[in-house]
Amino acid sequence: MSPASPDSLADYLHAIVTALPPSSPYCLVGALAVNAWGRLRATKDIDLLVLADIPARTELIDALHAHEFRIDETWLEHNPMAKDVVMRLTHPSYPMIPLDLLFANDRQAQSALARRQALQLLGVSLYVCSPEDLILLKLKAGRPHDFEDALGVIKNPHLHVDLDYLWGWANQLGLPGELSYVLHAADTGR
Repeated sequence: MSPASPDSLADYLHAIVTALPPSSPYCLVGALAVNAWGRLRATKDIDLLVLADIPARTELIDALHAHEFRIDETWLEHNPMAKDVVMRLTHPSYPMIPLDLLFANDRQAQSALARRQALQLLGVSLYVCSPEDLILLKLKAGRPHDFEDALGVIKNPHLHVDLDYLWGWANQLGLPGELSYVLHAADTGR
């Protein structure tokens, strides 16, 4: 599957934001959020962090369903353990770009929702995860490309990340080694 074109991503982002109920807090995470904070990276999906409680989840999925979004049952069958962490949806107009809803099921993810920032991305007004929370989410995920994403955000010369906030959460999440590693890599220009 090839990455989505910018035009189709912009159209799809607009369709998603339009479908979201106003009472459902969300923020863009994943590769598009990384792009918003300075590291360009191709993507094959759109990731939104959303509330985890059942009433909020139900309201959100019902609203998306009313706009032709459907739960990807095949993906769910292959990922049964993920249903409490992430839900994948598809849209008939954008069949090659899944929408992943990541549920804010810990205090740091809930803090990320509270600290979200309003931005324009690809001409669409939406909420994006703060740089600090995106770094923390990437460190929690721990895959090699997540390290590169976190490093790219930290190295953005136009951002001044809140190191006290990062260290506070890194210590609570048991990730001080990971944060130290990324900060050291950013300082050494790796």
